[in-house]
Amino acid sequence: MLDAELDLIERCQTGDREAFEELFTFYRDDVFRFAYLVVRDSTLAQDVVQETFLKVFRSIAKFQFRSSFKSWLYRVAVNEAITLLRRRKIKEELDPAPGASQEHQRDRVERAWQPEEAVLDSEERHLLHVAIGRLDPVHRSVIVLKYFHEFSDTEIAAVIGCPPGTVKSRLHRARELLRHQMARQMGRPDLIALSYHRLSKTSLVPCEE
Repeated sequence: MLDAELDLIERCQTGDREAFEELFTFYRDDVFRFAYLVVRDSTLAQDVVQETFLKVFRSIAKFQFRSSFKSWLYRVAVNEAITLLRRRKIKEELDPAPGASQEHQRDRVERAWQPEEAVLDSEERHLLHVAIGRLDPVHRSVIVLKYFHEFSDTEIAAVIGCPPGTVKSRLHRARELLRHQMARQMGRPDLIALSYHRLSKTSLVPCEE
């Protein structure tokens, strides 16, 4: 942990709101990008960011520096994103759109989560983006942390609170699911490693007005 960040956290723990604003400004874009890639909607991603930093603000006095602050912050963000998605799924099941089939609702969500036009320069990227969106929230989260935020397996383990072996297992399962979808859609599962690299180097977050 950098000395400057350590100083900010210690100031936050004394109730220094300006220090928390600095911490928020430093991490908010990364947390938003993570949340957007998991929840697939900019408004919902903003909700994740808001709830994440609200919980961090309320709990930062209890942070004991046993792990990196970044890992702790992302653990809160992962939990908030997954909780929000589960709540939304329950709401949709209880109150579906009038006359809409599940297939129609799924298609509508996918259309709402199209990447920026700059990303749509290859069918491969587009299909992988859609395939990632079809993963369940847990597997989607580990893929985003690994390939979009370049977390190590050990760092992901700290974020999601499980052994590194479980992270490896979830990443393997997620990659297999993506390969299956890519093979079905493109007939080229061998392209998936290149796709990860391209997508991780490309912003998929909508630009602010």
